[in-house]
Amino acid sequence: MRWTVALSLLFFAVPASAAGFDCAKASSQAEHLVCSSPDLSALDSKMSEAYKDAFNAAEETSKPRLLIEQRHWIRYVRDVCETNDCLDSAYKRRVDLLAKNSRVIFNSAACDIPDGKSCRSVVTFRDSAARIESFNQSLKKQRSEGVILGCDRLIDLPVGFKDSNHTFGAFCTLKEGGARRPVKICNDDMNGRFAMEPVVTGSNDELREFTDNKCYGG
Repeated sequence: MRWTVALSLLFFAVPASAAGFDCAKASSQAEHLVCSSPDLSALDSKMSEAYKDAFNAAEETSKPRLLIEQRHWIRYVRDVCETNDCLDSAYKRRVDLLAKNSRVIFNSAACDIPDGKSCRSVVTFRDSAARIESFNQSLKKQRSEGVILGCDRLIDLPVGFKDSNHTFGAFCTLKEGGARRPVKICNDDMNGRFAMEPVVTGSNDELREFTDNKCYGG
């Protein structure tokens, strides 16, 4: 019973739509942009409905994961945006994902990297913010003054057997001083590998190849 009440409180604590949150209390630049744009307000409302439907469709064991994922999306994807175009893209991708109404919230895997006669899996995370803390720890070890504000794509290249190491790569927004720039970043906590470079094309192939070549340690 306590779990049900707590879950309900968390659910309604997630901002619902431009019409659902008080624009007079908008705290982030992204919220101000949503409140000032009818198109973005409509997208926010659409996303809110898609989220509610997805929450209702999810199994009980997946609901907490979806809640965390949604809060991460708000903080590390939506609120990182500084333009209407960025928000438009972020909202549309989020609506498309939520509209699947998945009963079980899981990361998708595909056999995308050829390896001789077989291939290695690439796992795409639903929650693109899941490794931000680890990426920022890697930056500190490199004595970098930059900080990752958010990521909008995250993959994992697992070695393929139980308890093996995992190599993560992402497209993220790096803040250094007062400037922001898009970067691709990868790390592997087990072998200590780390790399960061400017984004070139922003394609899935670019992220896979960068992560595989710079950080993968089978």
